[in-house]
Parts: sequence; structure tokens; C-alpha cells
Amino acid sequence: MLNADSARLPTMSASAPDQSLKTLQFALKVQAVTINVEAQLPEGPVRPTVLLPIIQDLSSSISTLTENEAARVGKPISCREGCGACCRQAVPISPVEARMLSEYIDALPEERREVLLTRFRAAAARLEESGIAPAVRAISPTSQEEPLLLDKQSAHALGLRYFTLGIPCPFLEDECCTIHPIRPLRCREYMVASPAENCAHPDTKEVIGVKPPVLLSHVLGKWNTSGDPRSNEFILLTMLEEWSAAHPASEDRATRTAPELMQEFLRTFASENKAASTNSC
Repeated sequence: MLNADSARLPTMSASAPDQSLKTLQFALKVQAVTINVEAQLPEGPVRPTVLLPIIQDLSSSISTLTENEAARVGKPISCREGCGACCRQAVPISPVEARMLSEYIDALPEERREVLLTRFRAAAARLEESGIAPAVRAISPTSQEEPLLLDKQSAHALGLRYFTLGIPCPFLEDECCTIHPIRPLRCREYMVASPAENCAHPDTKEVIGVKPPVLLSHVLGKWNTSGDPRSNEFILLTMLEEWSAAHPASEDRATRTAPELMQEFLRTFASENKAASTNSC
């Protein structure tokens, strides 16, 4: 269990010789294991995408601890490289991750960029042809509308409808993730302890999911691309191009420093973890 009280807010110290950078340090205690973090970050206001590498590493560390605990209780994680069934699920990403992935694609060589954009457009076209696009937009708006909140049963049903379309993630090649180091938090958090082949049939009860004690994807989802607090907002990964067109990077603002953003992230993390711990009792 994560101990929210053990989360230390980050402290800053000068980084020599470059005085424009400072060292961000903090630690989290996760299932009796302390995760120490130290990173060089720009001084002054930053966009939250600057913090993504730290948050991604934290998520991966928590997932690793979860995997170790699952093995300890006799439920080893069966996810392996080359098994891409989950890469055909509806993957929700936060606005911050959407911005990072959009900028990643924009920075690629033209030929590679066009390959990916062609896949994104094919996925979007498939959603339109199937008639599921309006329902997806309602809960994952690409413009400024407030998202429609679904109950758990309705969200599950929509997720199954999406899966039956068989749309592969645009970043999937030869059943392997081509952006594994920067993959979304939801991808890091998704683990199963059932046979891998069962994942091709998520409509059955034969898929045994294993959840980390706290989902950092939920914490990150409380920021917009400028780091301003807001209610949870997620974008369907396959609708990234549509979202990017409606949210140009020129609209992003850097109004808070890295430690200020990280302090808020850790406070939200502690609150989410406390709620998760209470619900598990």
C-alpha cells in the first residue's frame, strides 16, 4: 500500500555550474519501498510536459512494484513483449500526454511523420464508419465542451464496442510499441494475471486485471496543457490529431515553476491514494 503521509514535497537546490537549472528532489514510499527522484529542471515557469519524464518513471516504478507483489501472492503478470491485444483497446490519455505525443510526432522526419498520421487518420475514419465516433467525442471531447460522464457499466460497454473494431494503436508495429519509453501512463498501468491469449476476448470474465494501488494517470488527468487544475479530462489516443487541431500549442501557458507543479501533483497523488486506501478497507 502506498503511504500518502510519506510523500515529501520537492525541495530545490542550485545546480552548478548552470544556474538556470535547479535540482528537483522528492521521495515516495511505495509498499515499504522508497522511490527517490532527482532531476535537473529549468528554473522559472514551465509547461507540465517538462515533468512528464519524472511522472512516467514514477508510474513505471509503481507498476514494477505492483508486478512484484502480484508474483509474491501467486498471480504473476502475464503481459509480454509481442502481445498487442491491449493495444487495440480505447486508450485514454491526459491533455498533457496528448500535447507531448503531438509534439513528438511533429518533430519526426517527414516520411515517418506521414506514416503515423496516415494511421491516425485511418483509425479516425474507422470510428466514423462504425458510428461510434459521436459517443467517443461525448466522453472525450476534442474541442472545449465538457465531457459526458458515464457510469462504470456504460463506459465498459463503450470500451467493448471500440475493441470489436480491431483498431490498432497507430504506434503499434509488429505487435510491439514503437514509443515504449514515452508510452501513456494508462499503458504502464494496464496489467493482467491471466493467460495473454485471453486478452483477445475482453468481453469474458477470463481476463484478470491487476491494478496499481494508485493510478498516476488519474492524477495527471486533473491538469490541462498549461498545468491549470480542472476536472479529469481524457482524450482517446486514436483521436489525437483531431484534438491537436482544436488545441494548438500556442494556447499553452507556462505560469508555474516545476516545484510548484510537482507540489500540486504530489498533493493530488496523496489525496487519490488516501481515497483508494479507504475504498479498499
